[in-house]
Amino acid sequence: MTTTFTHDADKDAARGKRSRNLKLVLMAVAMPAALVGCDDDPSGKILTSREECSVQTEISREECEKAYSQALIEHEKIAPRFQSEQQCNEQFGACQPLPAQYANGQQGTYIPPMTGFLVGYALSQAMSGGRSYYHIGGVSPLYRDYRSGGYLRPDGKQIGTSSGTVYGKSAGDTALPARAMTVSRAGFGSSAAARGGFGGRSSSSGSSRGWGG
Repeated sequence: MTTTFTHDADKDAARGKRSRNLKLVLMAVAMPAALVGCDDDPSGKILTSREECSVQTEISREECEKAYSQALIEHEKIAPRFQSEQQCNEQFGACQPLPAQYANGQQGTYIPPMTGFLVGYALSQAMSGGRSYYHIGGVSPLYRDYRSGGYLRPDGKQIGTSSGTVYGKSAGDTALPARAMTVSRAGFGSSAAARGGFGGRSSSSGSSRGWGG
């Protein structure tokens, strides 16, 4: 009888050890996936105005309005530069002269209006007022291309064609270019982007600025 009890105890201990090992393996697999994120996970949100901060529910209103103000600051610094007002208006409409403090004495440079802003979500979330909100990982001004309907970042990469939540790491990327792009007169699209135009593939010379910096 004692031998039977000892044998059963040994089997239970072995099963427990295997179960613990399996849990550790599953945790090890799951943790990198959680850190990296999936393409189906929400990664940010496109908003078209400060007023939308009061109706969206993913981030706190205070943080959303702060993000809008930051996007406006970045807009004046790194909005795409057009040498032709007509060319700028054809793509974006309502283009304005570059603010004097960023013109460096140059005349005849135009920038499109900021028609939206992208709020990138950080990986972690926080509770505020009993509601779960996303932390903000960064913010970028956006420009609505009248030809395609797409929202473009300052580096020319299209994020989406409508406002609302975006999914996947690349869509929520708010890394900003180190300097404003000067739009080529040669045209637009991927071939124009290769020659320095605006509205094609994103440049690899961007710099990720800290949120709120």
